[in-house]
Amino acid sequence: MELTVLGSGGNTPIPLPTCGCRVCEEARERGEPYARRGNSLFVHDANVLIDAPEFVWDALNRERIDTVEYVFLSHFHGDHTMGLRALQALGREEPPLSTFVGETPTVVVSQETYDRTIEANEALGVFVETWADVRIIDAGETMALGELEVTHLNAPETPGGDRVISGFLFDDGARVFVSPDENRYFDLDDLPELDLWVKETGYFTETPEGDLLVTEEAERELLAHELTFEESLEQVRRVRPERAILTEIEELYRRSYDDYCRLEREHETLNVEFAYDGMTIHV
Repeated sequence: MELTVLGSGGNTPIPLPTCGCRVCEEARERGEPYARRGNSLFVHDANVLIDAPEFVWDALNRERIDTVEYVFLSHFHGDHTMGLRALQALGREEPPLSTFVGETPTVVVSQETYDRTIEANEALGVFVETWADVRIIDAGETMALGELEVTHLNAPETPGGDRVISGFLFDDGARVFVSPDENRYFDLDDLPELDLWVKETGYFTETPEGDLLVTEEAERELLAHELTFEESLEQVRRVRPERAILTEIEELYRRSYDDYCRLEREHETLNVEFAYDGMTIHV
């Protein structure tokens, strides 16, 4: 299986407009891998795009990806869906136009994410309904994409809430679980032995220098259901994948590419790596 990280950032990509912190200034000056677009991944074996952040159009061009057959959405948050306008380009015919829709991709989505992303948002709904086919995938359902099987696993965003967060288990003999964000309430007992887990990094409470990033009040209220970096590592220890790649790396964390390389060395016994834009993964 071959995968490419189109974007390794999160809700606050790097560099963040108007921000003059060292991480953003370095990213402006040096570009990738210091710069990070919104979170998205491409699975080459079946031409699958996972998530559509605002920067996905640019990222597909950067990687020279010329065919997208499927768009899987992990959940309804704007930083994973606001790039669905790219469907207009993916489904467009070459001139001379006989119709405005050519070979359309299929958006694969849970009913919950469809309701919250497409049905509830007139602008996004137009792009999906006009420029794509829609395939609702149920919890536990497996789709066959050629020689690749994809199983949908879901989780709530909050305890006891609706199961609105999707993860996708890709299997062609090797097993890859992609759960790019909101990992806190996945039932890890549902996972088989994994060759690769692409998962969220989790937030940091301090900078590498020890300066406070997150207050106790924010942890109680704003971040009450978010995963910390230490909790994310604990999930890796529990599941024990052959390899774990951490993504959804926020500007808020105030860490540069070099900082994450140091963290990899600190946790090398876990086989943990940090995603970066343009990263190619072979499993």
